[in-house]
Amino acid sequence: MTGGVNGVGVGGGGACAVCKHQRRKCEPNCELAAYFPANRMNDFRALHLVFGVANLTKLIKANATEAARRRAAETLTWEARWRERDPSEGCYREVSCLRRENAVLRAENAALRRRADQCAGCCAGALQQQQQQQMLLVSAYNGARPPGSVLHGAGTTGVVPGGFYNGNAGAGVRGTNGNGTMPVRPHASAPVAQTTMTGYAQGDRYHAASNGANGAGAPRPGAAGQVESREKNSAR
Repeated sequence: MTGGVNGVGVGGGGACAVCKHQRRKCEPNCELAAYFPANRMNDFRALHLVFGVANLTKLIKANATEAARRRAAETLTWEARWRERDPSEGCYREVSCLRRENAVLRAENAALRRRADQCAGCCAGALQQQQQQQMLLVSAYNGARPPGSVLHGAGTTGVVPGGFYNGNAGAGVRGTNGNGTMPVRPHASAPVAQTTMTGYAQGDRYHAASNGANGAGAPRPGAAGQVESREKNSAR
């Protein structure tokens, strides 16, 4: 391991914090010069009180890579500083507080996620209900519209029951399949009553009787007999 950083160790003309604390010359192969330069004297004092130089060197060298060794030096320094503040618990108090805060934040996050899911479900349910109501209104409107009614903007073309479109009154009607036109069948109407005049003698006047198509309105019975009786009386 090479010596120091920022002019410390080999070629730097100065000693690292470890060598200064021990009042010795910083050798070119100083193993701790790269992690504890001369400006970190207070950190090394705390480390020396908690771990000692031999244990500190062993813990740092236990890591394989340079980045891991630097992280080990930083975490050991943090632990030593907390032990200096609280000799009984050290960093345990801080770690416990961080764990409690983490648990509280996780619970709040879970509650917020549940609330967000509930709100999303309510919004989806309200939207679905609104769509169903609109569909019911449209269905009710279409069902209440009488068959054969003319829609707005449809022009003069009406709808004939049975699926035909009625154009002009005198024109033909085209089927829904578009296969030509066919004449419009007139609607069946009641037979027109015909009136015939039937004369019969009753005194010196004639009376008219209305005869329908089915033979209704025939002369009243007894009219001929009354005529014969008057003729006999006249002959006497």
